[in-house]
Amino acid sequence: MLVAIVVVLFWSFQQITEAAAQRQHINLELDSANELLSSLKDAETGYRGFLLTGDVAFLEPYQLVQGNIVNQLRSLRQITLIPSAQQRLDAMMPLIEAELAETARVIELRRHEDPSAIKAVLSIGTGKRLMDSLRAETGEFLKIEKIALNEREEGFQSKIRTMFGIIIVASLLAGLLGIWFAYLKHQDAQHHIDNLIHADTQRYLIALQKTNDELESARLEAVNANTAKSDFLSSMSHELRTPLNAILGFAQLMETDSPPPSKSQTQSIQQILKAGWHLLELVNEILDLAQIESGKAILSMELVSLGDVMAECQSMIEPQAKQRKIRLTFSPFKAPCFVYVDRTRLKQCLINLLSNAIKYNRPGGDVAVECTVTEPDKIRINIRDTGVGLAQEQLAQLFQPFNRLGQEAGVAEGSGIGLVVTKRLAELMGGTIGAESTVGVGSVFWIEFTQAMAPPPAAKEAEHAALSRAPMSDGMAIRTVLYVEDNRANLILVEQLIARRPDLRLMCAATGKLGITFARAKQPDVILLDINLPGISGIDAMKILRADLSTTHIPVIAISANAMPHDIEEAMKAGFFHYLTKPIKFNEFMDTLDTAVNFAKANAIRVSTTKTG
Repeated sequence: MLVAIVVVLFWSFQQITEAAAQRQHINLELDSANELLSSLKDAETGYRGFLLTGDVAFLEPYQLVQGNIVNQLRSLRQITLIPSAQQRLDAMMPLIEAELAETARVIELRRHEDPSAIKAVLSIGTGKRLMDSLRAETGEFLKIEKIALNEREEGFQSKIRTMFGIIIVASLLAGLLGIWFAYLKHQDAQHHIDNLIHADTQRYLIALQKTNDELESARLEAVNANTAKSDFLSSMSHELRTPLNAILGFAQLMETDSPPPSKSQTQSIQQILKAGWHLLELVNEILDLAQIESGKAILSMELVSLGDVMAECQSMIEPQAKQRKIRLTFSPFKAPCFVYVDRTRLKQCLINLLSNAIKYNRPGGDVAVECTVTEPDKIRINIRDTGVGLAQEQLAQLFQPFNRLGQEAGVAEGSGIGLVVTKRLAELMGGTIGAESTVGVGSVFWIEFTQAMAPPPAAKEAEHAALSRAPMSDGMAIRTVLYVEDNRANLILVEQLIARRPDLRLMCAATGKLGITFARAKQPDVILLDINLPGISGIDAMKILRADLSTTHIPVIAISANAMPHDIEEAMKAGFFHYLTKPIKFNEFMDTLDTAVNFAKANAIRVSTTKTG
């Protein structure tokens, strides 16, 4: 009987080992498939980046994939054991070869800068259909493998339970056997069984620990990859914004110069500004999407008056509507309505939807904005346009990144990211977004939030009093501004801006240490401080200025091409008065500077009053 028990236990352990091996093999197949899918995504991202910018650097991931993708698929085919999964892989091989050929053809056209040929090829949609088929086949393969993995997992767990059941039964039988024979014999048998159980359990625990170690290693790799991506985005943001600051800054200077530029010069300047602001918008959208997908989007939730936000959006979007001769109508609110959202992000969502309604409208069309109550506690904002409308298959692809629904060859500019960012932001704030459309009639895009309780009247009166308080008059006293910046183009730009203000005088320093020396010796009213400086950084310089009693009272404004949320948060924690991102917007720059000057003046009056008293 003891021999039979040992044989059954050994058989059970073999079954568990075999099940574990099968599960591990399927995991290997899934890992290989995910690696294949990741390679395809990297290639597609690089390919699209090259088409958008013409920069061959974007083709590096595509070229790496081009040489390895077929071998990856063949390797996956060799280790795949499930017949239905093998069929999916066999179907993927010609699709991948065709997709690589089609992509190579479009890349070659882009290299020769043949827009008409590229538009013709893209309008046929061969590459898109191949990628859609490839995604579908990959999805079916992964589905088959995951079903098989679940089955193996259930079998593995079942065998574990069976083994422990056998162990329990074996223990009972061994106890009965000991009673029949002798106490010592029973002890020997039980001891032997315990050893077997302990050995099997140890093997299982070792295998489990190994699996946990592998999962932890994979998690750390994912964290490191995400950190590397964030660092790359932060660096790219700075590198793109720095030249844009010079381009847009000097273009704005030329546009408002005295004497004014000629008509032809004005047209050229407007084209430079249009292209520059559009490029900045693309950079911001890509960074927004990356922040949201990495889970690092920062929201500042507060109680917001929907009527106030809609009025601000109307004033912001009306110039664009007038330029395109679009009639814009905002229905008034019947009663005050409040929602709990991030005010800036809500305006970003609404402006994006309104801009699309204007951009893709027909000449002389209409855009109507109305708010309706869909449920007792739900408020929906409808943005209705009279554009060409969307077909059902286009509606199904609305919120896909980089998908412009066939508008790539149109006159309207875009990246295919805006709607994706809008949807993700709305969902992060607890809202929902959707669209309805009829071809030839137009579309309705809507965004919906839960209504919130109105704030107490006292709070609203206090807020109104704060907003209506008149700014202090500067008079004609000369105020000194110190600008710490090592980039010559940025220095010249700010010098020319300050030169238009007779009440301001500018001093410049090229390093953080020199800026600190000037601040201590010259006691400027306001300091403009770049973040990336030679020697010590702007953050370190700010900390020194704050710690020094002779300079701690001076308002310091950061001006930097670092536009990532964590960069701004770190700077504000260091004690900056305000944070401006490059490229500089003239109105925002002047308003911020006036606020800082008024603050410095009021602070000086308080200090003088305190000393006199």
